[in-house]
Order: sequence, then C-alpha cells, then structure tokens
Amino acid sequence: MKMKIFQVDNLQEGWVKIREDLGDNAIILSIKEIDGRFEILAASPEKKETKLKKNIHKIDHKFNPLSRLLSILDKGLIPGKLEESLLDEIKGIYLKIAENIEGIDIQEKIEKDPFKKKYITVLGNISSGKSTTVAKIGAILKFNKNRKIAIASFDFYKIGGSESLKKFCEIMQIPFFLIKNEKDLILYKDAFEEFDHILFDTPGNIKQLPEVEKIVSFITNSSQSENILTVPLTRKENIVEKDINYFSKFNIDHLILTKYDEIQNSIPLIFIILNWNYKISYITDGMDVPKDIKEASEILTQLVEVYR
Repeated sequence: MKMKIFQVDNLQEGWVKIREDLGDNAIILSIKEIDGRFEILAASPEKKETKLKKNIHKIDHKFNPLSRLLSILDKGLIPGKLEESLLDEIKGIYLKIAENIEGIDIQEKIEKDPFKKKYITVLGNISSGKSTTVAKIGAILKFNKNRKIAIASFDFYKIGGSESLKKFCEIMQIPFFLIKNEKDLILYKDAFEEFDHILFDTPGNIKQLPEVEKIVSFITNSSQSENILTVPLTRKENIVEKDINYFSKFNIDHLILTKYDEIQNSIPLIFIILNWNYKISYITDGMDVPKDIKEASEILTQLVEVYR
C-alpha cells in the first residue's frame, strides 16, 4: 500500500491531487485542518476494487455449493437419508432464481445517468444509511463531477439527526442548510439558485411527521426534483416491500441499495431486482465517505454471471 500526505488549501484541490498521484482507488485515511490548510493522509491499495472482488467471491462461495448440490442430486450421489421434500425445495429455489434472472436484461435495471436535476431528494426509512449516502452523493457531485452543490436537511427531530451530515459538509466544504418548516424553505429559495444541485436529506420517521411529509411531497412532485430511495439490503423482504410501497408516493426515480457489505448472500439483491421495476444507480458497501459507494453496474453485471 502506497501512502502519501497532501498539504492543500481546500479539500477539492486535495481530492484532485490524490486521484492524480494515487489513482481512482485511493482511500482517505485522515483529514486534519492546520492553520486554515488541510493535511490529508491518503493511500492507494495494491489491488483495485478489493472489497468488490471480496463480495463477488462471497457470492460464489454462497451459491456454488448449491450448484454442486444440484449436480449431486442429478447423479443420485446424496449420502445418508435426507428428506426429498427439503432437497426439492432447495433445488426449486435455486432454479427459480436462475430462471428468472435469465429472463432479465440487467442493463435495463441500471440507472446509468443519475443526478441530472437541480433538486435531488433522498428518502429512506430509519437506519437505511440515508444520511451517509447523501454525503457520498455530495462527494461524487463535487469532486468527481465538479458541480456546485449544497446539502439541506429536514432531519432535526432526533438527537444528532443532522449533526453527522453537517460535519461531513464542513470537511468537504459544502454549504449546509437546516430546514425546520415551510418558512425556512421559502427563506432559502433565493440562496439555492446559485447552486447546480441541492441535496435534500429527509427524516427516516417521515410517516410520523405530517408537516415535513407535506413539504417533501411538494418538492418530490416538482419537475426539477430527482427522487432517490435508499433501501438497506439487510432488511427482511416484507419490510423492504412495505418501505418501497410507502415511499413510492414520493415519485421515486431510482434506488440506491445500502449495506451491501453486511449481507451474507445475494438473495436481497435478487429479490429487489426481480420484484420492482425501479432502476438502481449505486450500491454502498461501508461507512467511509467519500468512498464505499459504487455504480450499480459494477456489482449487478457480476452478480448475474453467477447464475447464468
């Protein structure tokens, strides 16, 4: 691993230098502000996309045994006495997934051109990784796409709800606005005009906040708003279904799937791909900002190959 310290006047300059010197796979280990300047410790892994490869490897380990089991079943080589109904069920689950995946054009499931509109509203239930995802999107827009952005949060109802996001904004030098009511939204309207994008972070408990829900509904119904739903892959299928059904009223444009690093197999991913028509733009696999977020194509195209 190659490590290097960068002394820069601002974080955007630092990010550019890090990518030039250490490549796109560089990771930021620490950031210190010293006398108005920033000292950034960054590193470049020897192997690229190690986490992605680990996850693909993890999928192989989880599902290749099933493939081998099917082969053994077909040859009649099962040792001992196992219930035929159980074996049929295992075989049926795998074949059903493989058959359904075979009929899907995975490219049609990938949102290839996200973040086009001025207002980007990010929604999701409590503990969906929503606020961290907002910070990651902010980093992509500012450092990778060179856009002028601001982040606005409605999430002031729980203790520390917006504090971590505000801290990320301070580190990345992104203007931050806290919106508590409709008056605040009107007050900031003129200030928002100078930015290419405004990222809206919404509260996870929006169901219990009718006034905020009303404001968010107003924003998401605007033709200038691109609406993203964060869906954690760690949730049970029935909870995911409830969340998607509820948040669909906010005119969701595409999904960002979170917590990919915490799942034990790819069933949650397959479940979402097969059951909803929403496209997927990004998949997050950790808490590190601005890292740990990947374009959906990096993972989904590899995933499908496991079954085909």
